[in-house]
Amino acid sequence: MRVLSLIISLLALWGVSTLFGSEAHWQIDMGSFGLEGVVIGLKATALANFFALLIAIGFFSISLIASKYKLSKGFYALLYLLLVSLFLIVYAEDYLLFFVGWEVMSVTTYLLFSYDLSREALIKYIVFALASAMSLLGGIMVLYSASHSFLYTDAHQGFIALSATLQVIFILLMLFAFFIKLGVIGFHYWLMDSYEQSSDFFTPYLSAVLSKMGIYALIILLVYVVDIHMISGTWLAYTLAIMGLLSSIIATFKAVNEDSMKRLLAYSSIAQLGYIVTVLSMADGLGGALYHSLIHTLVKLLLFINIAGIIYMTARSKFSELGGLIYRMPQSFVLLLIGIISLAGMPPLAGFASKFLIYTTLLEGGNLLILSAMLFASASAFLYIYKLIYGIYLGHPTSKRYETIREVPLAFLIPQYLLSLLLIVAGVYPGIVIPYFNTILKELRLETIPFESYTILGSEMASYNGFVLMSAFVGVFVLILLFMLSLRSKAKEAKDRFDIAYCGEVPDEGTHLHYGFSMGKELKRVGFIGVILRNSSSVFYDYISRQLFGFATVFRKLYSGNLSFNFNIAALFALILLWWGLR
Repeated sequence: MRVLSLIISLLALWGVSTLFGSEAHWQIDMGSFGLEGVVIGLKATALANFFALLIAIGFFSISLIASKYKLSKGFYALLYLLLVSLFLIVYAEDYLLFFVGWEVMSVTTYLLFSYDLSREALIKYIVFALASAMSLLGGIMVLYSASHSFLYTDAHQGFIALSATLQVIFILLMLFAFFIKLGVIGFHYWLMDSYEQSSDFFTPYLSAVLSKMGIYALIILLVYVVDIHMISGTWLAYTLAIMGLLSSIIATFKAVNEDSMKRLLAYSSIAQLGYIVTVLSMADGLGGALYHSLIHTLVKLLLFINIAGIIYMTARSKFSELGGLIYRMPQSFVLLLIGIISLAGMPPLAGFASKFLIYTTLLEGGNLLILSAMLFASASAFLYIYKLIYGIYLGHPTSKRYETIREVPLAFLIPQYLLSLLLIVAGVYPGIVIPYFNTILKELRLETIPFESYTILGSEMASYNGFVLMSAFVGVFVLILLFMLSLRSKAKEAKDRFDIAYCGEVPDEGTHLHYGFSMGKELKRVGFIGVILRNSSSVFYDYISRQLFGFATVFRKLYSGNLSFNFNIAALFALILLWWGLR
């Protein structure tokens, strides 16, 4: 089964690559099935091919680590079904097939979760998944009532045919459905437990790929239905910008306060997706959104596979239980370092390229307030990024058993090396993907990104040379490394890293020698950060749960099972309806 996974993922990569630049198209009239006038179809657009490539890269990456997990045949079967549903979502040419793929994805994900998640976490997921599905279906039906077609090409005409009230209802229904899948702050209640408890094999795919289906769906809504050229200055643009910024800022500080590695990365995903949602509030923001979607996919695969290896070797998933692994896992340390540099958007790696496009787009659009808020969120992200690398690899080890631990198996290292190589290449040649992004933008009739060469990434206001930047970075790094090596002869290596006698202390098993267990706790003393950390969406959802439980209790008393009583209740309702109709 593991070999089959690799074969399928390679075939998926090959299949997507052959579709690049093509216009493969298939349609069927559903009239022969009793649905007159309903046409469904599949189409290989440049946009669909891009997201299909992300799906294939993610599946290939997790296939490489499959050999280290005891996964049943049923698990693999569900994983393949999930893969099919994702391809159906991106290649669907209409909302009917899109909805089928969306539902199969949600149900299959639930079944995959059922192998690992607690009952409470499963209930959270299925409730939100059902809410997303019903909202999406409601939105599609509202649109169909005006266009009498499910095809994307007819969607805009149907949208403008709706009344102003129905347009607002339609957009809100669709945003509600997509925000749940994206885990936008306030809609993320299901996400944290799902990420933390799901299999370490599946979580990289969950974060890197499944979350992109929400981004793809949002792009389809904005481009084909609403018309992204027309949203500037509208309530929809402000809604996307505000929700995206809130997600980026709140999730960033929530991440700093987490002790669990997977929960920290879960909040990190919410924050990074918030950047994409924000920039999609602008007609010229799609290029930056696509670039950041690519980088987010590569980085989250890299980081989640990295910590999957840590958990595999140590059986620990909390920062307070780790530390000091840099000496035992130097390769994993360097690979994580590459991942967090890209995640932070620091030069010279690829993360800088995507954020450069996002920032310059906001600057060119005159959105200085949004830009300032995004820069604040991005700068604050260094707090949890530092915690991620410090809590695992730096600082003091929390247990002597880590002193004999070995590097992670090759199965974990290979995908990380491949992903790191892609991030480095994209850092040196940031313009290498711009021609294809421009193909997508031209296809969608949007303004293209300026292209000079593979090494230069530019906009109307600024540009930079990735090769020069990487060369300068490597030069400075080599100089600092040589200086540090010159000091090494004067340093004394501790024979026992747990011997802190010179500090006048004798630690016991309960002594925390690693700062990672409390890093971020002091931020509660900062005004608005304390408000973020002290409050949670769980309060709201717990209130809703209590109200629904109370309603269910009353309803259960009415529906007692007594036939005579139930008949009287039904007769009473019938009389009320009759009176209302004759009034």
